Amino acid sequence: MPTLPLFTPNAIADASHAVRAPGGYEWWYFDAEDPATDTQIVAIYLHGFIFHPGYLRAYKKFIRRPTKTLPPLPDNYACMYFVVYRGGKILTQSMTHYRASQYAAASDRVDVGIGPNTLTKNNATGTLNLHVDTTPWKLTGRGPQTLTNERLVADIAFIPSLAHSPCERRFLSREMTHADHHWVIANPLCDVKGTITIAPADSAAAANAGVSETIKFAGRGYHDHNYGTAPLGPGLAKWIWGRALVGDGMAAKVVTFHYAVPRDKSLLPESHLVIASEQGVEEKSIKPLIAFDRRTALGLAFPSRIEWPGVMALSNPRVIDPSPFYLRLQYDADVNGQRTTAFCEAAYPHRLRWPVLGRMIEMSIDTRALRV
Repeated sequence: MPTLPLFTPNAIADASHAVRAPGGYEWWYFDAEDPATDTQIVAIYLHGFIFHPGYLRAYKKFIRRPTKTLPPLPDNYACMYFVVYRGGKILTQSMTHYRASQYAAASDRVDVGIGPNTLTKNNATGTLNLHVDTTPWKLTGRGPQTLTNERLVADIAFIPSLAHSPCERRFLSREMTHADHHWVIANPLCDVKGTITIAPADSAAAANAGVSETIKFAGRGYHDHNYGTAPLGPGLAKWIWGRALVGDGMAAKVVTFHYAVPRDKSLLPESHLVIASEQGVEEKSIKPLIAFDRRTALGLAFPSRIEWPGVMALSNPRVIDPSPFYLRLQYDADVNGQRTTAFCEAAYPHRLRWPVLGRMIEMSIDTRALRV
């Protein structure tokens, strides 16, 4: 019996793979740090936000009754995420859900649009240009609140420092997740510059507020790209990943990793350790020494130390984003004697099934674009 393809293989690894699997996803991830101002940013263009509680509920319903339920598709959960950290705390953040008609991505080049948010690549220079235009939210005593009187706008350029082409590999096995997941290490080391503006939403608000804040950003950053045919979360008990940027000029390199613990206790944890440098991209078959021996006030465990013998050791973690189902952390990193910092994230996807937490997360998502 013929089957419909769930995505389109693409020789241009960082372009769209047109994922159309129920519960599938594709995202373009960027992070960067400016040590001079202790500022970090994360931007994610999401086609199928697989940590959206509504998407997960719809997918679970479809799996239970596939012949009687409409399949939930990535087009219906196109979102834009952007966050700015300063001094170890969240300065501003946004998550916006757009209509399917507001998502577009090219297959012959890097060109993604989600509402007014765009990602384009200058093929002559390789520069990736990010434009973000969203409404931030904050946590209040009544839960997350969209700040409709504010506007968060960013124009940021990621200028690749390494000459090699994007490298694609699979990660997280089908045995663990019951789906196929692909990891494109697109531009793991970039010079990053741009501006971020937090301003009143309109001229009337500007007249009342009278002020806006513009941040000039200059630092280094990382870009990768993931896509898959079903949510990551159902097969995972916990998952931590991160990267460390070290060295300068021709000696610069990036060490990035994933470590996933399966919900099925008969399976072993899975790990990936990848080093990217001017010489290329190399995966090391080294298992980490790791124990989740620290906890946040909300009960999320994270490691006080992670070590890959002979490659990298992470220590002295600092939690900068203590969400109820994921953490962003900074570690001190020692990469073969070179000191730097590692930017990491730990996630507990099973918590998204908790009804109260799911509603809280959905309250933080700006859905006004869906009603236009």
